[in-house]
Amino acid sequence: MKSAIGLLSKLSIITLVTAFSVNSYASSNDAHEELTCDAKKQAIETKIEQAKKANNTFEVTGLEKALQQVDTNCSDETLEQKYKRLVDEKSKNVSDKTKELAEKTKEYEKDGVDANQDKIDALKSKLHDAEKELSEAKNNLADYYEKAKTK
Repeated sequence: MKSAIGLLSKLSIITLVTAFSVNSYASSNDAHEELTCDAKKQAIETKIEQAKKANNTFEVTGLEKALQQVDTNCSDETLEQKYKRLVDEKSKNVSDKTKELAEKTKEYEKDGVDANQDKIDALKSKLHDAEKELSEAKNNLADYYEKAKTK
């Protein structure tokens, strides 16, 4: 019984480490310089070599699985669609926040209460954040096109 529990514990740890490795790759997967499938593959292969040098077999296993996922599922067409979709989503978000700010500003002006300035400032801050996200999405799309063009 103890050996079965020990085995399950070891398998659980291996599973967690593998999942963590894949997850840590996925979280860094969208790094600015990894905009194309080839760049994503190269980054994973580099990480695999580093993990092998560090004799980290669990990370190697997770990264090899991530590489297989990129090989299987990644295409430059789907990446382009993803970047375009993000720009569209961020544009809509900016539009929504702009509209909300205009509506609330008009509403608060009718009230004539100075306390509403904090609410307006908060909405302006949210709009500013949304504009930054849109700018980043546009930059990623432009960078993707630049990298795709140089392939």
